[in-house]
Amino acid sequence: MAELDPVYGDNERAALYDLVYAEYDDDLALYEQFAARADTPSLELAVGSGRVALHLARSGHRVVGIDASRPMLTRLEAALDDTTRANVRIVEADMRDFDLGETFDLVYCAFDSFEQMLTNDDAASALRCVARHLSEGGVFVTELRTLRSVDWAPTEQTPLSFEWSRDDPATGETIVKLSSMRASPAMQTTTTTLIFDRMASDGSVRRVAFDVTLRVFGRHEYEALLAQAGLRASRVYGSYDLSPLTDGSDTMIVVAEREGV
Repeated sequence: MAELDPVYGDNERAALYDLVYAEYDDDLALYEQFAARADTPSLELAVGSGRVALHLARSGHRVVGIDASRPMLTRLEAALDDTTRANVRIVEADMRDFDLGETFDLVYCAFDSFEQMLTNDDAASALRCVARHLSEGGVFVTELRTLRSVDWAPTEQTPLSFEWSRDDPATGETIVKLSSMRASPAMQTTTTTLIFDRMASDGSVRRVAFDVTLRVFGRHEYEALLAQAGLRASRVYGSYDLSPLTDGSDTMIVVAEREGV
């Protein structure tokens, strides 16, 4: 198995991730709802800098978070305080190959992070790890994009578009975010080129650019991968409020259990 290369695998990219997503909270109530049903700590795959895990910890829930990116985990460690430190355990690990020697009532992979599994072998390996760590009666919750949520037309790189400009409180720089994307219907992937221009007070500009490639899973495709790993999709929702998946849904929330339970 090739070593996983985390998208946000260096300090600067990890800091940019937090600048973009740290305030996103649309999904927090969903994971808190599932965590409240668990008697064990919850296990988060691709915990990153802890956006979801910290929220659960502040609400009194215990969380074990794994991630392959040491810079992201370092940011999570730095964010722990007296309220959350006792409730969060951090493990640097590849979601395709880990063994914690315990089981969990809730395993979850938030914010489309499972879409980093670009091949069936990667996805199958990760799901087998989930099955080994899921307690009897426990659930695995995955958030994924739906096929209809993606614009498959731009198979060539689109022109750069301006997304936003904001100040970075950590550095005092003004950061401009630009992006471009291309889609591969044949591979069911999207590749977004992200460009961040850091503008210092002296007028100098430093550019950071990298690609993010993610896989889009069809519902039945993902259910088949779950089944191969000994898991069964028991419920499929189309939004964070757990309304049904429809033809108009952009998000797919899949709740899976161990087969035969």
